[in-house]
Amino acid sequence: MSSSAEITKAEHKRVRALQQKAGRREQSAFLVEGAKSVHELLASDWPVVAVYASHEQAAEFRDATSRRGLRLIEISASLLSSLGNYTNNESALAIAGQRAWRAMPLREGQLTLALDDLRDPGNLGTILRLADWYGVSQIVASQTTTELFNPKVIAASMGSFLRVPFHVVDLPEWLAAARAQAVVCGAVMDGESTHALRGPLFSAQQPGVLVIGNESKGISAAIASQLSERVSIPCFGGAESLNAGVATGILLDQWRRDAQIRS
Repeated sequence: MSSSAEITKAEHKRVRALQQKAGRREQSAFLVEGAKSVHELLASDWPVVAVYASHEQAAEFRDATSRRGLRLIEISASLLSSLGNYTNNESALAIAGQRAWRAMPLREGQLTLALDDLRDPGNLGTILRLADWYGVSQIVASQTTTELFNPKVIAASMGSFLRVPFHVVDLPEWLAAARAQAVVCGAVMDGESTHALRGPLFSAQQPGVLVIGNESKGISAAIASQLSERVSIPCFGGAESLNAGVATGILLDQWRRDAQIRS
């Protein structure tokens, strides 16, 4: 189904409210912006509430929305750009329903990322993309970590939010339970250098949990007490620290490289 319309003031207000956390919580929905991201959303099993496309690009969404039984709402490019967070988006925008992932059991050889008070939406989006790239089984996040459905998180994840299970948990409690069966490794400034490790970062015989801390404060004391291993990425220059996303990428690459060497 496709229709051309200038949306009502009430609908305009409802869509724009999704730019704010309170609006997303109230509607249990969030925005997905840009042609590529909307195509990925429609190809997934994620719940979709509505799809808006510019007159110029609506044709490329007709088949996908029809298969989903969704009405494709065609509007002007200028109106489309006013609805979302990115004024340069003149192609498509979708309203998606929020999904609560089920917690997954920890399994040997698999890795869970645990995020302790990560605040930057761009970092979270990047980490979702890295988790998707390296095949991380799930992400668990503290209750103070930035919201998954923040528009900057969704944009930076480049569609990876669709594929990586994400749970908000009581992180100290979750880690305390995980320690009974998993290696819980934290990325800290004063840990053992990853270049000096005598064995792999994570054992193939146990589940692994990699903890990434707050961008400026690092891993909190409550979480540090739950670590079974502490590692750091060696510095060879004058930088004070690494971006949380960059550090995560380096450690995930080492995890996969270790696994390849073992095989």
